[in-house]
Amino acid sequence: MKNMVRVVLVVSLAVIFASCGAAREQTRTQSLSEREGVFEEIATAEGPPAGFADVVIKASLKTHLPGEGLLLESRNCPHGQPAYRFILNIDGQAVTWDAPGQREKTPVAGDQHSPDEGDGMRYRLEKRIRLRAGTHRIYLAASETNLTKTVTVNLQEGKSYTLEFQPIYPRYAKMGHPAFRLGFLGFNASIDNTPID
Repeated sequence: MKNMVRVVLVVSLAVIFASCGAAREQTRTQSLSEREGVFEEIATAEGPPAGFADVVIKASLKTHLPGEGLLLESRNCPHGQPAYRFILNIDGQAVTWDAPGQREKTPVAGDQHSPDEGDGMRYRLEKRIRLRAGTHRIYLAASETNLTKTVTVNLQEGKSYTLEFQPIYPRYAKMGHPAFRLGFLGFNASIDNTPID
């Protein structure tokens, strides 16, 4: 019986590490540009010219402060650091953006618990890009994690959109820890407040 438990444990760990390695390899690959000229970052809020669409990319997440993570967390862990790195890849053109962190203490609202309650570091990313109207595959990854989201969007000429990536936290806080301290599980995405897969 003990041997069977060991075999199951070893096989389970092998599967977990293999999937983590595959996800990290995908993130590494997606961080490299295969193409140029798919999109450009812009500073103006003026509408896009003929043939183009604008997209405001937003992402936000909250992490624990330095030294408050799991014992197995590496020294290179981005949680609680001054900036958090996001990787964006659209149709083969990649960019890496650092979102600045700001310490945030969210109080408990009465008896309603929120995944963000407690003291931690909030990272907000907001970038405006311009790309040709049409269908595009957009990939977002959080640095040093296996957590990614890929969506396909159809952008109409002359329009501006907001594409937002929201973190998925564990459903419940455990052992008195707010949900964000347990890490996050991935992203949900919405375009102009309409959920997309």
